[in-house]
Amino acid sequence: MEKRKQRTPQQLIAETEAKLERMRLREAQTLAKDDPALSPLMEEKADLAKLIRESKKLLGNGPQSAIVRVQKHEAWINKIQAEVDDAQLILDSAESRLSDLNSEIATAISAIVPSKEISAEA
Repeated sequence: MEKRKQRTPQQLIAETEAKLERMRLREAQTLAKDDPALSPLMEEKADLAKLIRESKKLLGNGPQSAIVRVQKHEAWINKIQAEVDDAQLILDSAESRLSDLNSEIATAISAIVPSKEISAEA
């Protein structure tokens, strides 16, 4: 395991100056938001940053990208289509069986009815 190296005073000064510069920039941006001349520009900048972020998210490869969303919807559509195909097979089979049952019942009834008429006449 490598031993940690202590930073030199020059490195510490450079890091502190960079941090101070970031803080000054942040302060300047806060003041610019309150300035009537710069406020509309800062708002427009924020709106554009949001549009860019949303566009990159849609065009990227993440879970909310357009490509992934389309793939999920296509999978969903394929699943629904498979359910429709299954339902059609079940419907055709059930209708065919119902027709067969109706024929069997009609045949059985017609076989029963004439025999009762014959026995009633006798």
